[in-house]
Amino acid sequence: MKRLWQICFADTRVGFDGLKESPPILFPAIFSLICLTLQCVVFLVLIIDWDATSASNSVSNESWLHVNFALMWAVRSVLYPVAFVCTWWLITSMYYFGIARLFNISTPWKNWLGFSCWSSIPLITVPVFLVIAIAVQAIPIPGREVDPWYIETLSTCLLAVPFMWCTLISALGLRSWTEAEGRGNVYWRIVAFVPYGLLLSAFMIFGIWIMRWA
Repeated sequence: MKRLWQICFADTRVGFDGLKESPPILFPAIFSLICLTLQCVVFLVLIIDWDATSASNSVSNESWLHVNFALMWAVRSVLYPVAFVCTWWLITSMYYFGIARLFNISTPWKNWLGFSCWSSIPLITVPVFLVIAIAVQAIPIPGREVDPWYIETLSTCLLAVPFMWCTLISALGLRSWTEAEGRGNVYWRIVAFVPYGLLLSAFMIFGIWIMRWA
């Protein structure tokens, strides 16, 4: 937990300095998956409870159909984020490994997998920021039928926080791991921004679609 606090909040570069030779993979991976799963479960329990309550006045068979559908949707909604995060670790670790080889940096792929797990920990806060962004959109503005520009801007900024956080951690981690090989500021900033910039763009489209239906 000390290493987690150091990388995410205190001194990221120093934290990655101690991970370069043999970064632990199980701790950040298990921690991220457990936190993400718990968030999804809490969120979905509320939805299922509301769905079951709203269906309690209907016919018994229809009520069971509502609950069964909600449970199936809940299982998928938990499994999909977990599968995505695991896939993201594999993709980004291969990306970092490939870029490193291109610049003659001989860090093993296993180390880059650990790097991906540690640097992407803030992604577990995406559901929290998504809920907050939706809540901001739901705040009624007296005398206005359409949300003012600052509400839209605030929601967008909230959605971007976890991805910018991951980009910052990745950039500082890459600086720690590659500066000795002569890689300068441009290298580690661009390499860190590319994956999370693309992911943020995709998520923003998804987030906007969700908020339109909220």
